[in-house]
Amino acid sequence: MNNLTHWYDGWFYDIFIAPNQDESFAIIKNLIHDNSTVLDIGFGTGRLEFQIASKCSKVVGIDLSFKNVERAKKKLSETDINNVEFFHSDIHQFVIKNKEKFDFAVLSFVIHEVDENLRCKILNEASNIADQIIIIDYEAPQSNGIWKFLNEIVEFAAGKNHYKNYKNYLRNNGIKGIAEKCELNIIKEINKKPVSSQITVLTKLT
Repeated sequence: MNNLTHWYDGWFYDIFIAPNQDESFAIIKNLIHDNSTVLDIGFGTGRLEFQIASKCSKVVGIDLSFKNVERAKKKLSETDINNVEFFHSDIHQFVIKNKEKFDFAVLSFVIHEVDENLRCKILNEASNIADQIIIIDYEAPQSNGIWKFLNEIVEFAAGKNHYKNYKNYLRNNGIKGIAEKCELNIIKEINKKPVSSQITVLTKLT
């Protein structure tokens, strides 16, 4: 398994990027049930884990960036939280090594940066081990205005491939288009949380 590192991973992500997701994370905390088990795919530096740990029986985070994993583990070691684990892993390797099931799988601003050919693979593996998938990502299409402009700048700065995948995500109708392609059922949508983004809850088609 490769180490996927962005220039902004680690301390920069933890200080300047992760806090912008707090509004969405508060909503996720309300969506999950007491004593839930949660798998956070692409957990960044673990900000969601620390915010929902008190409500969950177990929270597991997996991420492809060594920098992020090490940052999260260091922060965890400085707390008395004992129901959170962080792993350097992709979803496929995690499923092979761990047979446990989860109530929820969460992907926060992950799907838009993933290659089009990998999106369904990731979500289908997630749906096989979690009852519900909660995705935070950009609305598509983006409404004209300052936030659309700022999002373009942020995604362009993230790198060539990242920006290419972001534009592909928008062209293909965002999460709605991906859900249809991956044969997943949208059971809840919360728009503009945060501005220009949405929270979507999905399950397997029955």
